[in-house]
Amino acid sequence: MATQENIKSLSLYHYQSCPFCAATRKVIQQTGVEIEQRDVQRQPQHRAALIKGGGKPQVPCLLIEKENGKHLWLYESSDINHFLRGYAQQSAQSA
Repeated sequence: MATQENIKSLSLYHYQSCPFCAATRKVIQQTGVEIEQRDVQRQPQHRAALIKGGGKPQVPCLLIEKENGKHLWLYESSDINHFLRGYAQQSAQSA
């Protein structure tokens, strides 16, 4: 798993009416993790980037950009939410 120290940025690919995306946005709000939100319906360039980088248009998808330039594409809301809770906990412990 990526650690807080080696993560450059986080971006969530989503759209507003998706219930799984809504659940993930709720976890983002609860944890306070800073994440750029990229709406694939309102911003077609984000949908194209999701397909090109992640290989499929499925949302939600969390893009984890690492300091070493690597990109990890995490699908499935339950996996994303688990990652975010762990990331937030790690952030709190290192503060």
